[in-house]
Amino acid sequence: MSGAQHPAAPAPGSRRYFTLLYTPAAHREALNTLLALADEIGAAPGGSADHSVMHLRLEWWRRETERFARGEPQHPWLRALLSEHPSTATLNLQALVEGAAIDLASRTLASQQSYALRRALFELAATALGAQSLSGPLRTAIGELGESLEKLESNPSDEQARHDLQQQLGLIGDAHQPALAPLLVWLALVAHRSHRQAPLLEGLTDNLVAWRAARSAARGRFRLQ
Repeated sequence: MSGAQHPAAPAPGSRRYFTLLYTPAAHREALNTLLALADEIGAAPGGSADHSVMHLRLEWWRRETERFARGEPQHPWLRALLSEHPSTATLNLQALVEGAAIDLASRTLASQQSYALRRALFELAATALGAQSLSGPLRTAIGELGESLEKLESNPSDEQARHDLQQQLGLIGDAHQPALAPLLVWLALVAHRSHRQAPLLEGLTDNLVAWRAARSAARGRFRLQ
């Protein structure tokens, strides 16, 4: 299939680049598609566009996720995903749309910021990575992990987010770390960068941080640094 039918690969050296680098080949395209879909569905209106533009986008995606559930998507990314990875037909992509709608409502009302889209993304990513047997509480903890991770990305000095990440890792437990290794690589990179004082060192150390995180997760020994 042509590259136009798949999301673009992330920029070399980015957090997503390393996340996908340490994703098993069998799951890499599915995870890349989920990440790209979350970006597309959650994209805020540009310039002076009002929120009605976003609502129209969300409504189209809501209908598209319904078509995906029926095996009839129109978007080339989703058509390729179903064709090449039929098992992804069970993914509840509508959760991404609902998460984006909650986040949009939060921005519209100027209330506390919502991270519902990131929560939905992490729960779906866990399923796409093969963590099919996770119970409801564990799946919730993975979603909350995604939320706390986004908070730390937004504010590297957010110690409450770091504390919450520690708690959520404890709830998830060591036995599930191998399946969730790509997400833990992402977490390790965010946590490491939040401590760094010399930005010029980022490109020299991220590969080592990602490798160590993936290696530790594969052994069920990942710990937040």
